[in-house]
Amino acid sequence: MPINTVLYDRYPVTVLSVSGTTRFLARLVACDHRKIPVGQAVRAVMLNASAGVIDTVILARVTQDDYRILLSGDGADAREAWIRQVSAAFDAEVLSSKQLACDYLGALPIDGIELKKGGYQEASGIGFVNLGWKQIVFGPKENIEALCENLLKAGAKKGAEGGIDALRILAREPALGLEYDESTSPLECGLEDALDFEDKSRVFIGRALCEEYRNSGKYERLHLVAFDSAFDPNALTQIPMVVVGEYGFEVSSLVRVPEMNITAALVRLPHEVKVGDHLGAIVKTEPDCGCDGCLVIAPQA
Repeated sequence: MPINTVLYDRYPVTVLSVSGTTRFLARLVACDHRKIPVGQAVRAVMLNASAGVIDTVILARVTQDDYRILLSGDGADAREAWIRQVSAAFDAEVLSSKQLACDYLGALPIDGIELKKGGYQEASGIGFVNLGWKQIVFGPKENIEALCENLLKAGAKKGAEGGIDALRILAREPALGLEYDESTSPLECGLEDALDFEDKSRVFIGRALCEEYRNSGKYERLHLVAFDSAFDPNALTQIPMVVVGEYGFEVSSLVRVPEMNITAALVRLPHEVKVGDHLGAIVKTEPDCGCDGCLVIAPQA
């Protein structure tokens, strides 16, 4: 029976297991970890004291009192050190494991593994998480290598180079170094859904400044735009800009999606801009693509 799995790049991850008291999670992340159901996972955000984004993590609830934190990317070791620094003031047990992960789309032909968006499962030492716009399998390196090779032999396809980044952009998912750094508010880079201010007694790092900024309404927001004419990013002679009134705003991520016949981008725009707005654009290509506008669209996830 053919399988519909598409496998993308494999990469190292650090998996932190948190058990015992989780009071430090209330301090560490801006979402309310208590609201995550067992068997679910979310993209969470860690802030610094100035309410800037340190980075995003995947936070999964394994049992009533046990959580997993997934770290990836070049700064994983530094972020682990930060997490341990925060946890030092609390009676929490944090265990660390260096593992391998693989992004994929479609269903894995593994008995008992069936994830809906936001789902999280563990089986035989391997973890599975569905973020909606992509899915991740992770575990000991040798296990993940063997799983991926067996899937390829069984008919799984290799994803196109840059395919995950295209999915990220279409899902309006921000990336470190592109949409945010430690001076960026989560409100400005598409991480509004990772903030929870409901419980006033839950004081996560950076909460006061972040909440004050949110209440002011004086911040730009990250949007996904589709340009009126599809063009090849390789033909650009300068970074495209989206025009609002008299001002231009440079895009931070850009992708051509042949399957949808669009060129899409992520860009921070004034607070009043909303999905459905048609805006001007400055796009310089060689040869000229003739594109001078774009449409603000909803995330495609």
